[in-house]
Amino acid sequence: MLNKTMFVGRATAETTPGWNNWAIISISEPDSAFGEAKLLDGWHALHRSEFHDIEVEMLYEPNVLMTPQHALEIVSFVNAIAPNVEGIMVHCKAGISRSAAVAKWIATAYKLQFNHEYSYYNKHVYNMLTEANKLRK
Repeated sequence: MLNKTMFVGRATAETTPGWNNWAIISISEPDSAFGEAKLLDGWHALHRSEFHDIEVEMLYEPNVLMTPQHALEIVSFVNAIAPNVEGIMVHCKAGISRSAAVAKWIATAYKLQFNHEYSYYNKHVYNMLTEANKLRK
């Protein structure tokens, strides 16, 4: 049963051997020269998503804002896997904003410990996940 969540940067995620009682959510940038994260084997389950670390649509740059579909896919993954894992690690490039928003949403939805004073999470991502979870209920 899910009782922990954490957020980290890509470098940490790529060097952490998979934990068979944890799932991982991997968030990458679309069309990045680095491609998707090269995660080690051993995770109970893996979900990959691609969107940029922005909070509003930027018309002058080719950025991908998190969409309702991205949010629904993450919420569906978390809700499906939660009964089968102890924890969920979430990573993005720096491990500061997008991954923090997803981890904060997981902690809130599942009443897990989280430093709710942490303010650098991506508010758009958090709000999209909250709304997607309401639609699933």
